Amino acid sequence: MNPIKTGIIGFGRSGCGIHADAIALMPETFTVTAICDELPDRRHHPAFPHARAYAAAGELLADPEIELVVVATYNYQHALLARQALDAGKHVLCEKPFGFTTADVDAMIAAARRNHRILQPFQQRRYEEDFQKVREICQSGILGKILNIRLCWGGFGRRWDWQTSRRFGGGQLYNNGPHLVDHGMELFGATEPEVTFRHRNALSSGDAEDEFSLLLRGNDAPDVELNLTATSAFEPEKWLIRGTAGTLRGTSEKLEWKYVDWRQYNHHSLDLHPLADRKYCSEKLDFQIGQWTPERHGDTGAGAKPAPEPVRRLYAGLYQAVRNGRVQEITPEQIRRRVAVMEQCYRQAGIPFPENTLVN
Repeated sequence: MNPIKTGIIGFGRSGCGIHADAIALMPETFTVTAICDELPDRRHHPAFPHARAYAAAGELLADPEIELVVVATYNYQHALLARQALDAGKHVLCEKPFGFTTADVDAMIAAARRNHRILQPFQQRRYEEDFQKVREICQSGILGKILNIRLCWGGFGRRWDWQTSRRFGGGQLYNNGPHLVDHGMELFGATEPEVTFRHRNALSSGDAEDEFSLLLRGNDAPDVELNLTATSAFEPEKWLIRGTAGTLRGTSEKLEWKYVDWRQYNHHSLDLHPLADRKYCSEKLDFQIGQWTPERHGDTGAGAKPAPEPVRRLYAGLYQAVRNGRVQEITPEQIRRRVAVMEQCYRQAGIPFPENTLVN
């Protein structure tokens, strides 16, 4: 095969620990040609000993051999560096957050179009097994009309790094929140949501939120509740989905659901007369039960290194898009809708955007 020559800008937890480590397992489709980081001791990877080392993004973008640039820097730099890489004639894989505003995303999309390059959001958790199964069950109709979806990531712990500082674009809404919002919007549907947002800084040392709750509502759409917590010493149930025919609950490691087939029951017309013998109004329901466990271990939520298989699947799709012109499964236009939700959250709460993003 013809591996895509890749340059990675930002070689910290994400650039090194997620992207370079994943590419090392895909030598037939990708190779790391260059690494850029502001710290000299972070410009190397054992699997790519001949990768060129750069101190500045502009140096890497001027490298004519590089075909694909992975943007994995501070959050506030993503949109600007992605646009610069596209204008330099590179394909781009952009870490989350995929910009802070829809104006950021629109500028990136425009750059991709005028340069005829692929712009790929890194929303690999769309490929998580539990999410794929939840979506399958919801779409199957066995739970009836979906009324309420609750998705929660939780843990208990403090952070004191740049991800807790608004100046660097920190805060959990734009850090781990893009994955929850992506899952929530996929299940919510095509309706434009009404957004209600709450946030707090419970334990972190910076000035950004480490907990948030987000409610999506819309006409003929389920209520979607998204929660990310830093103060849950007990692991919360990740999924709880209620429909007119049943309920699903569970974690990344196990899902279970109960439902009734209403076709097997007679319809009850409204009866306003007192019930005989003062009986309560109820009926015996025969529930069908289903269970699922993943083939591989799933992600454990916020703060954990992503499971490798969703990362591999996203890179496999990116290779097909770049080399064979195949349509992207996760597109910038899809993620623009997610960014619109998060932007609305910040504006609703009066939270300032980082001053040095692409477009404020």
